[in-house]
Amino acid sequence: MNTPLYNSLSELIDKNTLRMHMPGHKGKAYFKPFDSIFPYDFTETPQTGNLYEEDGAIREAELLAAKLYKAYDCHFLTGGSTEGIHAMLGAICSDGGSVLLDRNCHKSVTAACALFDLKPYFVYPEILEPYGFGGKLSLESTEKQLKAHPEIKAMLIVSPNYYGIIQDIKALSDLCHSYNVKLLVDAAHGAHFPAINLKSPIELGADVAVLSAHKTLPALGQGAYLIINDTVDSKAIRQTESMVCTSSPSYPIMVSLDLARDWLQNTNDYKLCAERVKDIREFINNNTAFTALTSNENFDLDSTRLTICTAKTGVSGHQILKKLDSEFNIVCEMADDRNIVCIMTGIDSKYDFEQLKNAFLACSAGLTDDILPDIIPDLPEPKQAISIRKAWFSKNKTINIKDAEGKICARPITPYPPGIPVVFSGEEITAKHIEFLTKRCYNTVSEVLICTEF
Repeated sequence: MNTPLYNSLSELIDKNTLRMHMPGHKGKAYFKPFDSIFPYDFTETPQTGNLYEEDGAIREAELLAAKLYKAYDCHFLTGGSTEGIHAMLGAICSDGGSVLLDRNCHKSVTAACALFDLKPYFVYPEILEPYGFGGKLSLESTEKQLKAHPEIKAMLIVSPNYYGIIQDIKALSDLCHSYNVKLLVDAAHGAHFPAINLKSPIELGADVAVLSAHKTLPALGQGAYLIINDTVDSKAIRQTESMVCTSSPSYPIMVSLDLARDWLQNTNDYKLCAERVKDIREFINNNTAFTALTSNENFDLDSTRLTICTAKTGVSGHQILKKLDSEFNIVCEMADDRNIVCIMTGIDSKYDFEQLKNAFLACSAGLTDDILPDIIPDLPEPKQAISIRKAWFSKNKTINIKDAEGKICARPITPYPPGIPVVFSGEEITAKHIEFLTKRCYNTVSEVLICTEF
């Protein structure tokens, strides 16, 4: 296998070196569940290399990943896409800078804004009915914000999103660059794209993108790739990574990133997954009361993401999610009021797909697809009362959401999953927010944290 980090550490293990350094288990199989992992759990030594010093087998493995994603550079992350989002925003926007955000961004962006005192502006994706979630970002709305706020240093978008929607990264990157703005992409759910003939964000012109290998590849939790174009300072981003992440990055996670990249390059498992997802979408649309999301002329879709809409049946996604768990022993990635999301990967077998297909057929029994759901209102425009940083570190208290109108949000109100803030820290909570959270998309939020002194 062309896996330099895995091979290097395997050779070191075979030497049976007496380890007089951390970790405390000394590489010995002390707890049986970790028999095969502990030996690979090293610390920084001349033989193992140092992630932040860009040397040795770690660096070789990173460059192989960069080549796969057709990027100028790649950094291994052991703190997930959250680490990458913090690092690229901190390095590119600097302290006190301004950033244009896809309003469907992950909650980790809010934390980055608090850490680096960033001022956010927003672009809202169109709402897709009957699904009720965001689709593509408007180029016109994006340009309007770029014109109105020339101080913006970067734009951060989510592509693909939790539901599989892919943004027009090429058009957005061209637009951003015409205003001397960097395009950053949270592509946490797109690490598998090379295997299904989809281009990486860097190939399409983005400046930096983060990919969560652990979400869609066989990598350990928290393993991610940060891929970088030659339009930005890679070393400056690495320095920011060392600030926002641990000084003891996990070697087992880094090894899994090396192995996952090699697996993605040398198997056809993901192409087979895409074929099976196509089949199950057609089955659901032809044989059940549910609606499987498919791509159309308005947006592109990850061919392996399975999003099932229940809106026209009058049954919520949450209800079907619970039924799949309790009656069929199937646990899906997430549900909202109208949808269920299943993350399908090259690891799923033909039998796994058949189980899922049969379960959705059974859940659909007795349901009709003729109910017209209410139109979900657009998310209210934000009223930023104080900065995100000031709100985050203010004195606060917890109150019932029904009593929150007119109060200032201290921590992002973020139903999870998908982890998208409905209200950011520092924004005023309005009656429309409360309606949105209690009666529309999300009905799981009962308490919020508000600022009491600032």
